[in-house]
Amino acid sequence: MARKIIVVPDSEDDEVVVNRGTGAGGAGTNKTGLTYEARTDLVTNYSVVKTAASFKIIKFAGSDKLFTTTSKAGLFKTIAPSPNVVKAHGCKQPDECYIDYGKRTIFILEKKFQQCSGSVCEKIQTADFKRRHYRKTFPDYKVEYFYCLSDWYKGNCVAELEYLEEIGIPVFWGSDADYKKNVTDFMLNY
Repeated sequence: MARKIIVVPDSEDDEVVVNRGTGAGGAGTNKTGLTYEARTDLVTNYSVVKTAASFKIIKFAGSDKLFTTTSKAGLFKTIAPSPNVVKAHGCKQPDECYIDYGKRTIFILEKKFQQCSGSVCEKIQTADFKRRHYRKTFPDYKVEYFYCLSDWYKGNCVAELEYLEEIGIPVFWGSDADYKKNVTDFMLNY
């Protein structure tokens, strides 16, 4: 029989999850991840200047600098990818994307929420590959790839977090009271 693991959430808004053992993912996993993505969405930190089918032109609070934001497959509808590059797995639908056309920079923000054990540490090991692939896909732009992680990663993926720091992949913590300000400042001051 599979053992049950009860995990304490990152914040009061998170649900307590009971892991039913190996292969126990599914609808609940997707639900908690989507809740985390919504809670950490930067939408409360910007105003929309213009809306189009696959993107929005925005201004972050306290700044006149314009960014284009899109998510999921919208990135490939907003900027034409290099025709010679096949889309790699994991590089098809970024959680959030912000484009600074003035500095020709694409900021790709990936969010990972985890509350219990599994092979999830391996997911954040792919950051360098994904950053390189996005740079090949959009060769006329600088690409900054970075993470928003739940606190679970702090104690469970120590070696992976050290690696991300070594290769220059920024990590922001979704539970941080200043999370949205820190991410916004990172992009505005890049």
